[in-house]
Amino acid sequence: MKTKLLVLALAVSVSVCGQNLFQDDFSSYTTGADLHNQGQWTHNSSLPGGLGAALGALPNNADVLASPVAFLDYGASANSVAISPDSDGVGVGFTAVTDGDLYVGFVLNLSAAQANNNSDFFRVMSGNNLNTTFRLYAINTGFSYNIAIAKGANGNPLATSALSYSYNEDHLVIVKYSQLPGTSDDVVSLYVDPVYANGVPASTSAITNTGLDQSGSIDRLTFRMNWTNGMPTGKAGLVSVGRNWDDLTFVPLSTTQFNQSQLVIDSRDAKIGRLVIQSEIDLGEVAMKIINLNGAVVDNQKINLNSGANSIQTQPIAASGIYLLQLTDSKGDSLVRKIVIQ
Repeated sequence: MKTKLLVLALAVSVSVCGQNLFQDDFSSYTTGADLHNQGQWTHNSSLPGGLGAALGALPNNADVLASPVAFLDYGASANSVAISPDSDGVGVGFTAVTDGDLYVGFVLNLSAAQANNNSDFFRVMSGNNLNTTFRLYAINTGFSYNIAIAKGANGNPLATSALSYSYNEDHLVIVKYSQLPGTSDDVVSLYVDPVYANGVPASTSAITNTGLDQSGSIDRLTFRMNWTNGMPTGKAGLVSVGRNWDDLTFVPLSTTQFNQSQLVIDSRDAKIGRLVIQSEIDLGEVAMKIINLNGAVVDNQKINLNSGANSIQTQPIAASGIYLLQLTDSKGDSLVRKIVIQ
Protein backbone atom coordinates (compact mmCIF):
# COMPACT_ATOMS: atom_id res chain seq x y z
CA MET A 1 0.00 0.00 0.00
CA LYS A 2 1.17 3.55 -0.64
CA THR A 3 2.92 5.38 2.14
CA LYS A 4 1.41 8.61 3.48
CA LEU A 5 4.40 10.68 2.47
CA LEU A 6 3.03 11.76 -0.91
CA VAL A 7 2.03 15.25 0.23
CA LEU A 8 5.41 15.78 1.86
CA ALA A 9 7.23 14.58 -1.25
CA LEU A 10 5.25 16.97 -3.42
CA ALA A 11 5.84 19.88 -1.05
CA VAL A 12 9.58 19.33 -0.85
CA SER A 13 9.70 18.77 -4.62
CA VAL A 14 12.71 16.48 -4.72
CA SER A 15 11.56 14.49 -7.71
CA VAL A 16 14.34 12.90 -9.73
CA CYS A 17 12.54 13.22 -13.06
CA GLY A 18 14.61 13.13 -16.18
CA GLN A 19 17.31 10.63 -15.31
CA ASN A 20 18.27 7.00 -15.49
CA LEU A 21 18.06 5.28 -12.11
CA PHE A 22 19.70 1.96 -12.95
CA GLN A 23 21.27 0.26 -15.97
CA ASP A 24 23.10 -3.01 -16.44
CA ASP A 25 24.13 -4.74 -19.66
CA PHE A 26 26.07 -7.49 -17.81
CA SER A 27 29.08 -6.79 -20.06
CA SER A 28 31.61 -6.56 -17.20
CA TYR A 29 30.55 -9.79 -15.48
CA THR A 30 32.07 -13.26 -15.56
CA THR A 31 30.16 -15.43 -18.00
CA GLY A 32 29.27 -18.99 -17.05
CA ALA A 33 28.99 -17.85 -13.43
CA ASP A 34 26.02 -16.99 -11.23
CA LEU A 35 24.74 -13.41 -11.49
CA HIS A 36 24.47 -13.48 -7.67
CA ASN A 37 27.26 -11.36 -6.13
CA GLN A 38 28.22 -9.79 -9.47
CA GLY A 39 27.67 -6.04 -9.40
CA GLN A 40 24.85 -5.34 -6.94
CA TRP A 41 22.80 -8.40 -7.95
CA THR A 42 21.88 -10.84 -5.19
CA HIS A 43 19.64 -13.79 -4.39
CA ASN A 44 19.99 -13.07 -0.66
CA SER A 45 16.42 -12.47 0.52
CA SER A 46 17.63 -10.03 3.19
CA LEU A 47 18.94 -7.65 0.51
CA PRO A 48 16.97 -5.50 -1.99
CA GLY A 49 15.59 -7.63 -4.81
CA GLY A 50 16.86 -10.97 -3.53
CA LEU A 51 14.16 -13.64 -3.39
CA GLY A 52 16.32 -16.63 -2.59
CA ALA A 53 18.57 -19.14 -4.31
CA ALA A 54 17.30 -21.85 -6.63
CA LEU A 55 15.26 -24.61 -5.02
CA GLY A 56 14.65 -28.25 -5.88
CA ALA A 57 16.68 -31.34 -6.61
CA LEU A 58 18.41 -29.96 -9.71
CA PRO A 59 18.48 -26.19 -9.33
CA ASN A 60 19.97 -23.87 -11.94
CA ASN A 61 21.85 -20.72 -11.03
CA ALA A 62 20.88 -17.54 -12.84
CA ASP A 63 24.10 -17.57 -14.85
CA VAL A 64 25.53 -14.73 -16.90
CA LEU A 65 25.65 -15.90 -20.51
CA ALA A 66 28.03 -14.98 -23.31
CA SER A 67 24.93 -14.67 -25.48
CA PRO A 68 24.05 -11.32 -27.06
CA VAL A 69 20.80 -9.37 -27.01
CA ALA A 70 19.97 -6.20 -28.92
CA PHE A 71 17.13 -3.93 -29.96
CA LEU A 72 17.26 -1.02 -32.39
CA ASP A 73 17.92 2.38 -30.74
CA TYR A 74 17.64 0.81 -27.27
CA GLY A 75 20.98 -0.99 -27.00
CA ALA A 76 23.10 -4.06 -27.63
CA SER A 77 25.25 -6.26 -25.42
CA ALA A 78 27.32 -9.41 -25.87
CA ASN A 79 26.08 -10.76 -22.50
CA SER A 80 22.74 -11.63 -20.95
CA VAL A 81 21.36 -13.58 -17.97
CA ALA A 82 19.76 -17.02 -18.13
CA ILE A 83 16.05 -17.38 -17.41
CA SER A 84 14.86 -20.85 -16.44
CA PRO A 85 12.57 -22.68 -14.01
CA ASP A 86 13.99 -23.53 -10.59
CA SER A 87 16.67 -20.85 -10.83
CA ASP A 88 17.68 -17.96 -8.57
CA GLY A 89 15.34 -15.21 -7.48
CA VAL A 90 18.06 -12.69 -8.26
CA GLY A 91 17.49 -8.95 -8.04
CA VAL A 92 18.91 -5.52 -7.38
CA GLY A 93 17.96 -2.23 -5.78
CA PHE A 94 17.75 1.18 -7.44
CA THR A 95 17.02 4.79 -6.46
CA ALA A 96 13.55 4.91 -4.93
CA VAL A 97 10.66 6.53 -6.83
CA THR A 98 7.97 7.91 -4.54
CA ASP A 99 5.59 9.54 -7.02
CA GLY A 100 4.85 10.00 -10.71
CA ASP A 101 5.92 7.68 -13.52
CA LEU A 102 8.52 4.94 -13.54
CA TYR A 103 9.78 3.11 -16.64
CA VAL A 104 11.45 -0.31 -16.54
CA GLY A 105 12.86 -1.94 -19.67
CA PHE A 106 14.80 -5.01 -20.75
CA VAL A 107 15.36 -7.19 -23.80
CA LEU A 108 13.77 -10.64 -23.56
CA ASN A 109 14.49 -13.69 -25.69
CA LEU A 110 12.58 -16.85 -24.70
CA SER A 111 12.98 -20.34 -26.13
CA ALA A 112 10.05 -21.82 -24.19
CA ALA A 113 7.15 -20.83 -21.96
CA GLN A 114 4.49 -22.76 -20.07
CA ALA A 115 0.73 -22.62 -20.49
CA ASN A 116 0.40 -22.40 -16.70
CA ASN A 117 0.40 -18.66 -16.05
CA ASN A 118 0.20 -18.63 -12.24
CA SER A 119 3.86 -17.66 -11.73
CA ASP A 120 5.49 -14.37 -12.67
CA PHE A 121 9.10 -14.42 -13.83
CA PHE A 122 9.87 -10.73 -13.26
CA ARG A 123 8.68 -8.27 -10.66
CA VAL A 124 9.29 -4.78 -9.32
CA MET A 125 8.80 -4.08 -5.60
CA SER A 126 8.34 -1.15 -3.24
CA GLY A 127 10.16 -0.78 0.07
CA ASN A 128 10.71 -4.50 0.74
CA ASN A 129 10.91 -7.80 -1.10
CA LEU A 130 7.35 -8.82 -0.16
CA ASN A 131 5.59 -5.69 -1.42
CA THR A 132 5.22 -6.29 -5.16
CA THR A 133 4.27 -3.31 -7.31
CA PHE A 134 3.85 -5.18 -10.61
CA ARG A 135 4.62 -8.56 -12.19
CA LEU A 136 5.31 -9.97 -15.65
CA TYR A 137 4.24 -13.38 -16.97
CA ALA A 138 5.07 -15.37 -20.12
CA ILE A 139 2.26 -17.61 -21.42
CA ASN A 140 2.77 -20.24 -24.10
CA THR A 141 0.38 -20.07 -27.08
CA GLY A 142 1.82 -22.95 -29.08
CA PHE A 143 4.40 -21.55 -31.49
CA SER A 144 4.74 -18.23 -29.68
CA TYR A 145 3.94 -16.63 -26.33
CA ASN A 146 2.00 -13.78 -24.79
CA ILE A 147 3.31 -11.41 -22.14
CA ALA A 148 0.98 -10.46 -19.30
CA ILE A 149 1.13 -7.91 -16.50
CA ALA A 150 -0.55 -7.70 -13.11
CA LYS A 151 -0.52 -5.07 -10.40
CA GLY A 152 0.09 -5.62 -6.72
CA ALA A 153 -0.53 -8.81 -4.77
CA ASN A 154 -0.37 -12.29 -6.26
CA GLY A 155 -3.76 -13.38 -7.60
CA ASN A 156 -4.78 -10.05 -9.14
CA PRO A 157 -6.18 -10.37 -12.68
CA LEU A 158 -3.70 -10.48 -15.56
CA ALA A 159 -3.78 -8.10 -18.48
CA THR A 160 -2.47 -10.11 -21.44
CA SER A 161 -0.94 -8.76 -24.63
CA ALA A 162 -3.22 -8.96 -27.66
CA LEU A 163 -0.26 -10.01 -29.81
CA SER A 164 1.97 -13.02 -29.33
CA TYR A 165 5.74 -13.00 -29.75
CA SER A 166 8.11 -15.38 -31.51
CA TYR A 167 10.45 -17.64 -29.60
CA ASN A 168 14.22 -17.27 -30.03
CA GLU A 169 13.98 -13.60 -31.02
CA ASP A 170 14.94 -10.46 -29.11
CA HIS A 171 11.91 -8.48 -27.89
CA LEU A 172 12.02 -5.12 -26.13
CA VAL A 173 9.77 -5.08 -23.05
CA ILE A 174 9.02 -1.73 -21.38
CA VAL A 175 6.64 -1.25 -18.45
CA LYS A 176 5.38 2.16 -17.37
CA TYR A 177 4.06 2.40 -13.82
CA SER A 178 2.08 5.54 -12.96
CA GLN A 179 1.58 6.34 -9.26
CA LEU A 180 -1.67 8.24 -8.66
CA PRO A 181 -3.07 9.79 -5.44
CA GLY A 182 -5.57 7.06 -4.48
CA THR A 183 -4.98 3.61 -3.00
CA SER A 184 -6.25 1.53 -5.93
CA ASP A 185 -5.77 3.72 -9.00
CA ASP A 186 -2.14 3.25 -10.09
CA VAL A 187 -1.80 2.22 -13.74
CA VAL A 188 0.64 -0.31 -15.17
CA SER A 189 1.18 -0.19 -18.95
CA LEU A 190 3.05 -2.72 -21.08
CA TYR A 191 4.81 -1.97 -24.38
CA VAL A 192 6.40 -4.81 -26.34
CA ASP A 193 8.62 -4.21 -29.40
CA PRO A 194 7.90 -0.47 -29.69
CA VAL A 195 9.79 1.73 -32.13
CA TYR A 196 11.93 3.03 -29.32
CA ALA A 197 13.13 6.17 -31.09
CA ASN A 198 9.53 7.35 -31.55
CA GLY A 199 8.90 7.70 -27.80
CA VAL A 200 5.97 6.36 -25.79
CA PRO A 201 3.54 4.63 -28.19
CA ALA A 202 -0.02 5.89 -28.48
CA SER A 203 -1.37 2.43 -27.65
CA THR A 204 -0.24 -0.20 -25.16
CA SER A 205 0.36 -3.92 -25.56
CA ALA A 206 -1.60 -4.37 -22.31
CA ILE A 207 -2.78 -2.11 -19.49
CA THR A 208 -4.41 -2.52 -16.07
CA ASN A 209 -5.23 -0.57 -12.91
CA THR A 210 -6.98 -3.43 -11.10
CA GLY A 211 -5.94 -4.15 -7.52
CA LEU A 212 -4.66 -2.43 -4.42
CA ASP A 213 -1.63 -0.20 -5.06
CA GLN A 214 1.59 -1.53 -3.55
CA SER A 215 3.81 1.43 -4.31
CA GLY A 216 5.03 4.61 -2.63
CA SER A 217 8.76 3.83 -2.64
CA ILE A 218 9.50 1.68 -5.69
CA ASP A 219 13.13 0.69 -5.30
CA ARG A 220 13.98 -2.87 -6.41
CA LEU A 221 13.49 -5.42 -9.18
CA THR A 222 14.07 -9.14 -9.57
CA PHE A 223 14.05 -11.98 -12.06
CA ARG A 224 11.91 -14.21 -9.85
CA MET A 225 12.75 -17.72 -11.03
CA ASN A 226 13.11 -19.84 -7.89
CA TRP A 227 9.96 -21.75 -8.78
CA THR A 228 8.97 -24.30 -11.41
CA ASN A 229 5.34 -23.94 -12.52
CA GLY A 230 4.84 -21.20 -15.07
CA MET A 231 8.49 -20.25 -15.41
CA PRO A 232 9.78 -19.62 -18.95
CA THR A 233 13.20 -20.51 -20.40
CA GLY A 234 15.51 -18.16 -22.27
CA LYS A 235 17.59 -15.08 -21.55
CA ALA A 236 17.25 -11.39 -20.79
CA GLY A 237 19.54 -8.38 -20.80
CA LEU A 238 19.96 -4.63 -21.05
CA VAL A 239 18.00 -3.94 -17.86
CA SER A 240 17.20 -0.26 -17.38
CA VAL A 241 15.11 1.89 -15.01
CA GLY A 242 14.26 5.56 -15.53
CA ARG A 243 11.81 8.33 -14.83
CA ASN A 244 11.17 8.92 -18.54
CA TRP A 245 11.04 6.81 -21.69
CA ASP A 246 14.15 8.46 -23.14
CA ASP A 247 16.14 7.67 -19.99
CA LEU A 248 16.15 3.92 -20.67
CA THR A 249 18.37 3.66 -23.75
CA PHE A 250 21.86 2.19 -23.62
CA VAL A 251 22.86 4.08 -26.76
CA PRO A 252 25.45 6.50 -25.36
CA LEU A 253 24.99 10.25 -25.32
CA SER A 254 27.35 12.31 -27.43
CA THR A 255 30.24 12.33 -24.98
CA THR A 256 32.83 10.06 -26.63
CA GLN A 257 34.53 10.20 -29.99
CA PHE A 258 32.36 7.27 -31.10
CA ASN A 259 29.19 9.18 -30.41
CA GLN A 260 30.47 12.39 -31.92
CA SER A 261 31.12 10.57 -35.17
CA GLN A 262 28.66 9.06 -37.56
CA LEU A 263 29.58 5.47 -38.36
CA VAL A 264 27.98 3.69 -41.30
CA ILE A 265 28.79 -0.01 -41.62
CA ASP A 266 28.51 -1.86 -44.94
CA SER A 267 28.57 -5.63 -44.41
CA ARG A 268 27.58 -6.74 -47.92
CA ASP A 269 30.98 -8.33 -48.57
CA ALA A 270 31.46 -9.90 -45.13
CA LYS A 271 31.16 -13.39 -46.59
CA ILE A 272 34.40 -12.81 -48.50
CA GLY A 273 36.07 -11.13 -45.54
CA ARG A 274 35.49 -7.40 -46.05
CA LEU A 275 33.67 -4.67 -44.14
CA VAL A 276 33.46 -1.01 -45.09
CA ILE A 277 33.14 1.40 -42.17
CA GLN A 278 32.44 5.03 -43.01
CA SER A 279 33.46 7.50 -40.27
CA GLU A 280 33.01 11.26 -40.07
CA ILE A 281 36.17 11.73 -38.00
CA ASP A 282 39.53 10.06 -37.39
CA LEU A 283 39.09 7.54 -34.57
CA GLY A 284 42.61 6.08 -34.68
CA GLU A 285 43.29 2.54 -33.50
CA VAL A 286 40.30 0.67 -32.11
CA ALA A 287 39.67 -2.94 -31.11
CA MET A 288 37.07 -4.67 -33.26
CA LYS A 289 35.10 -7.82 -32.45
CA ILE A 290 32.41 -9.54 -34.49
CA ILE A 291 30.18 -11.76 -32.34
CA ASN A 292 27.49 -14.19 -33.48
CA LEU A 293 24.17 -14.67 -31.69
CA ASN A 294 25.55 -17.68 -29.82
CA GLY A 295 28.15 -15.42 -28.21
CA ALA A 296 31.10 -16.77 -30.22
CA VAL A 297 33.70 -14.23 -31.36
CA VAL A 298 34.20 -14.80 -35.10
CA ASP A 299 36.72 -11.96 -35.59
CA ASN A 300 38.93 -10.09 -33.10
CA GLN A 301 41.55 -7.57 -34.23
CA LYS A 302 42.91 -4.03 -33.95
CA ILE A 303 42.00 -1.70 -36.81
CA ASN A 304 42.53 1.94 -37.76
CA LEU A 305 39.46 4.03 -38.50
CA ASN A 306 40.19 7.21 -40.42
CA SER A 307 37.84 9.88 -41.67
CA GLY A 308 36.02 8.60 -44.74
CA ALA A 309 35.58 5.05 -46.00
CA ASN A 310 37.67 2.35 -44.31
CA SER A 311 38.00 -1.06 -45.98
CA ILE A 312 38.53 -3.65 -43.22
CA GLN A 313 39.75 -7.16 -43.91
CA THR A 314 38.04 -9.72 -41.64
CA GLN A 315 37.66 -13.44 -41.30
CA PRO A 316 35.22 -14.56 -44.00
CA ILE A 317 31.79 -15.17 -42.42
CA ALA A 318 30.00 -17.95 -44.27
CA ALA A 319 26.80 -18.18 -42.21
CA SER A 320 24.08 -15.65 -42.97
CA GLY A 321 22.39 -13.96 -40.03
CA ILE A 322 22.61 -11.18 -37.45
CA TYR A 323 25.94 -10.39 -35.77
CA LEU A 324 27.17 -7.77 -33.30
CA LEU A 325 30.09 -5.51 -34.24
CA GLN A 326 31.87 -4.11 -31.16
CA LEU A 327 34.40 -1.28 -31.41
CA THR A 328 36.45 -0.22 -28.36
CA ASP A 329 38.86 2.72 -28.32
CA SER A 330 42.01 3.22 -26.24
CA LYS A 331 40.01 4.85 -23.40
CA GLY A 332 37.75 1.84 -23.11
CA ASP A 333 34.69 3.51 -24.67
CA SER A 334 32.72 1.02 -26.72
CA LEU A 335 30.13 1.07 -29.45
CA VAL A 336 28.07 -1.99 -30.40
CA ARG A 337 26.16 -2.18 -33.68
CA LYS A 338 23.99 -4.94 -35.11
CA ILE A 339 25.00 -6.01 -38.64
CA VAL A 340 23.20 -8.33 -41.03
CA ILE A 341 25.13 -10.75 -43.24
CA GLN A 342 23.22 -12.18 -46.18
